[in-house]
Amino acid sequence: MSTPHATPAPRVSVVIASYRHAAYVRDCLASVLEQSFQDFEIVITDDGSGDGTVEAIRSVADPRIRLEVLPANRGACVALNRGLRRARGQYIAILNSDDLFVAGRLQRQVEFLDRHPQIGAVFGYPQMIDERGAPFADVTHKDFSVFQVANRPRHEWLRHFFDLGNCLCHPTLMIRRECYDLVGTYDARLAQVPDLDQWIRLAARCEIHVMPEPMVGFRIRDGQMNASAARPDVIRRDAWERSRVLFHYCDMPRATLTRAFPEMAADPRPSAVWLAEHALTLGTPFHLAFALEAMFRELPADGDGPEYARFIAHTGRHDAFGLRLTPGVV
Repeated sequence: MSTPHATPAPRVSVVIASYRHAAYVRDCLASVLEQSFQDFEIVITDDGSGDGTVEAIRSVADPRIRLEVLPANRGACVALNRGLRRARGQYIAILNSDDLFVAGRLQRQVEFLDRHPQIGAVFGYPQMIDERGAPFADVTHKDFSVFQVANRPRHEWLRHFFDLGNCLCHPTLMIRRECYDLVGTYDARLAQVPDLDQWIRLAARCEIHVMPEPMVGFRIRDGQMNASAARPDVIRRDAWERSRVLFHYCDMPRATLTRAFPEMAADPRPSAVWLAEHALTLGTPFHLAFALEAMFRELPADGDGPEYARFIAHTGRHDAFGLRLTPGVV
């Protein structure tokens, strides 16, 4: 409860997890401070940078900047969740410490959420920039157009997230703070897809919307330095994490799932079994890993029936571990 003399809570909390972005964080903060909408606080948690990032943040003199410095690197989700716990705003806007708000972003998203109380969270498009802040023009880059998506009802978002993965740009997000109260904050066990994990939990309960206009300058770093860059460690971790976040679907009400997957409605099998069989048809390593594990969990160890032989056949047919064995060779 606030005291009579406490500073009033702002409409918006801009939450930033910073890590080793000394070269960019001052521009990041300036892009917020220069917004036309000014009723905000900036809640930053530095994740043990050790490269001058903290000093760069402290050099920006504005009483709305609230900085916490972690003594060691703990992971982006830990830093982000620390910021969310300190945030006081009605709306939460997310920003990466090497990215930039586009002019007018806060005003447009606040007005949208004010006008649409049925929407829990609103996103936008990223405007790709390079290491130096110039327009990024490599159309072959994996992130160049993935976020240029059309709107759809939340059940169709759920289907997209299961079948195809993430298509929403995290630092374009503005969300009602009660949505985090409803679905929880970011899973600190995840490094590559905590945003996808969050969107699945969010779309299971709330409507979301993408404004088809740029909201953030999204920096593509040289030398594969982005956290989501296609490095071998990222690719391996991404596949494992995506196989785990799909299990959220197994816990969803049947009515939610049949709206996301209408083909399920007439199928008498348990939801997890239907989802597993569907994942097998998609064929990616993470879909296969999810499918086999979901089927395994559904079968009691002391049971019997044709589903056991079917499951065992699947485990011999589908190469979830990428072993690439030659057929017929023992």
